[in-house]
Amino acid sequence: MPMTRAPAVSLALSLLAAPMAPAQETGAAPGDPERGKIVYRTLGNCVSCHGWAADGKAGVDLRAPTGPDLRETALDEASLTEVIRCCRPGTAMPYHDRAAYRDDRCYGLVMADFDDAGKPVRGKTFGEADLASLVAYLQARVIGQGKPTREDCAEFFDNPAAKACSNLK
Repeated sequence: MPMTRAPAVSLALSLLAAPMAPAQETGAAPGDPERGKIVYRTLGNCVSCHGWAADGKAGVDLRAPTGPDLRETALDEASLTEVIRCCRPGTAMPYHDRAAYRDDRCYGLVMADFDDAGKPVRGKTFGEADLASLVAYLQARVIGQGKPTREDCAEFFDNPAAKACSNLK
């Protein structure tokens, strides 16, 4: 049965007045935390500097620099995305955007703006879906989660008997 004009107008006005769900800060599609864990462990190579627990303790590559403790970071979704995409110039954090510093998408800078010693380092690059998933993983399972536990470790390694977990409670 077709709607008459009055109920249709009323419905349209109520939909316009209804509170809308907050949009993601980056405007990207929501990420998949499970995929993000894979990106963290392998594709992004984040574990080398930030450690399995993302707490800034020695990563799997002891020659790699020690990354900051992501469990205690104050970065929001947009800031995490920007740092992963564009790095932190002047630090060992690499950038993961294929086109970073080719144009001014990263902090308004291009590679020519840096001297040889200060040029950002390119990390393994990955696409927007993996970036969104990595950020979703960090927000869901790392940031604000406190000290890592044996359960966190077992979940990260997909193995409750993982040797790395033996010293955790």
